[in-house]
Amino acid sequence: MSDQASLGGLYDGFEGYRNVERADLDQVLRTGIVALDTNLLLDLYRYSKNARMQVLSALEAVAPALFMPAQVQKEFWRNRDDVVRRVIATNSVAGLQEARRKALAEVDSWAARTTPGAEADEQRALLDKAFNEVVGWVKRGGSGLNLRAALRDVAEDPVLGKLRELFEHRVGRPFPPDRLVELIAIGRQRFARRMPPGYMDADKPGQQEEGTGDFLLWEQLIQHAAVQRKNLLFVTRDRKEDWWRLDAAREPIGPRVELINEMSERAGVGFFMAVPEDFLAAASAAFHVDVSESTLDTTERLAEEPEQDGPRPWTRPQFEILLSRLEESGYPLRAAVLREAAQNPKGFLPRQRVYELGEYPKGRLLVGFTRPVIGATRDLVATGSLPEGLEPALRAHYVRSGKADGFVVPRSIVDNPGGEE
Repeated sequence: MSDQASLGGLYDGFEGYRNVERADLDQVLRTGIVALDTNLLLDLYRYSKNARMQVLSALEAVAPALFMPAQVQKEFWRNRDDVVRRVIATNSVAGLQEARRKALAEVDSWAARTTPGAEADEQRALLDKAFNEVVGWVKRGGSGLNLRAALRDVAEDPVLGKLRELFEHRVGRPFPPDRLVELIAIGRQRFARRMPPGYMDADKPGQQEEGTGDFLLWEQLIQHAAVQRKNLLFVTRDRKEDWWRLDAAREPIGPRVELINEMSERAGVGFFMAVPEDFLAAASAAFHVDVSESTLDTTERLAEEPEQDGPRPWTRPQFEILLSRLEESGYPLRAAVLREAAQNPKGFLPRQRVYELGEYPKGRLLVGFTRPVIGATRDLVATGSLPEGLEPALRAHYVRSGKADGFVVPRSIVDNPGGEE
C-alpha cells in the first residue's frame, strides 16, 4: 500500500463540520428517528386552527419515525395546563368587549348633550359594527379550540387526542430512580466543564432535576438510537450554544460537533438537528403535505420570548446598531431590507423588492428570512448593546394565509428617523 493510499482527507474525523443538506433531512425523515422537543408539542395550542392542522399533517407524514423521550413526556404534562391557561388569556376578547361598552357609553354621553337621536343612533350602529368586525377577526384568528373545556376534561382536548394517536407505542420509558440520581450527578459534572447539551440552563431559577433536563433528554435519545441503530433528527426551537454551532449573528449552523461525535461513538449513528420551521419545510417537500409560508413564519415567531408589559419602541441609534451587526455578520441583504422598509411611510417593503435586492429567482420561498434579524437582536440584548423587550425589527406581512406579500418594520423606526435617544 502506498503512503498516499493510507492518508486521509480534511474532514476525516471531523465530519460534524460538514453542512447538512436537504437530502440528509429527507433521508432521516424517511428511514430514521425524529424526536421533537417539548415546546413543539405545546405550540400546538398556540397555533391558529389552520396552522395547527398543517403542522399535524406534517407530523402524520413522519409518524413512523416519531419518538418521544420520557423527559419530553414529563415536561409536556408538567407545563401543559399553564400553557393552555395563557393561551386562553391571550385569545380572550373580553378586553375588546369592555372597550366597546365604554366607547358606546361615551357616544351616549356625548349625544345626550349635542346630537339629535337619529344621528346618534347611526353613529352607535357604525361603532357597534366596527367592533363586531374586529371581535370576529380576533376569534377567527384564534386557536379554534375550546380550551376551557380541554382544561377541565382531557377527553375534550383534540390536541391530546391527536398526540395520543401519533405517539402510541412511541414514548420512551423513564430512567429508574437510582439511575436518574446518577445521571443528574453526571449532568452537573458535565455542566461544570461546559459539555453540551444543557449547560446554558443549568443555573436558571425554578429548574427541575437540578437543571439537567436537556442532558436527561440527550441520554434518552442516545439510548433509543443505540437500540434502533438509526440516524436521529432532533427538532427544537432552542437556539442556544449548548445545542448548536452558531454563526456570527448567533443563528444555528448545525449541531455542536461534540454532540455529533458522542452520538456516533455511543450509538453508532448520525445525529442531525433542525429548528421547527426547517423541519416542517423538509417534511412538506418530502411527503408533499401543505405547510404554507405563513405557518412556517408563525412557527418561527413562536420561538420569540413574549414581552409581558408590551414591546419597547426602537430609537434610531438602536436601529443603527442592529444594522451594523447584520452587515458585520454577513447579512447585508437583511440590513438593506430594513433600511429601505424604514424609508417607506408605512414601514413596508414588497416581496418583489426583496427578490430584486437579493437577486433571488422568481418563486423562491422566503422562509426564515427574518431569522438572522431575530438572532442578531437577541445577541445584542444578551451583550447589553440593546435593551430587552424591543418589538421585532422585521416581520413578514400577510394579506391572507400563504406567502408573505412583503415585510414590515415597526412604526417606531419609521416615525423616528432623526436619531432620538
